[in-house]
Amino acid sequence: MSIPNVALLARLVADDPRADSGKREVVVAADAITIDRCVAGVRMRIAAPVRSYRGVALSVQEGLRGFFYRLALVHADPDLDVILSEVESEAEVAPQWRAWAQFFGLPRLMRSLRGADKPVEQALGEVSATLPQPRRRGWPLKGRRSAISARRKAGAGGRVLPMHRGEREIICYE
Repeated sequence: MSIPNVALLARLVADDPRADSGKREVVVAADAITIDRCVAGVRMRIAAPVRSYRGVALSVQEGLRGFFYRLALVHADPDLDVILSEVESEAEVAPQWRAWAQFFGLPRLMRSLRGADKPVEQALGEVSATLPQPRRRGWPLKGRRSAISARRKAGAGGRVLPMHRGEREIICYE
């Protein structure tokens, strides 16, 4: 499923244990998320701007038929979290995750088993820190110094002659 670059309007029906009917209706748009539900006989509509969400989180859940992947729009208030997709295939979830994050302009997050969210760059950074880094090309001061002087090394500290205060140097020109 690819997400087009237009103001998509999607209507989702999600489970809500606090709602009277046990369901809530979610309208997903490019700039705002609207949640309609009825709690204790009071109908309410909550409209949250997309910029108030932290990111699009990927988590692995265990179900009756095995493991599945869940994509959710994560908010600081867990009641405002929106489940965007649940799939069983890893090949299906990666493009959806990338597309939803790009559509909303939010970072991709990895949700750990404890429920903590980490940005993908940070989560993958732990893995990529052990990988060899690419070779750096050039040298930052190369434009300022000639190639010969750039290769020249500093002298050894032991070869510097000591200078004594109060003494004069005697030079004889005979």
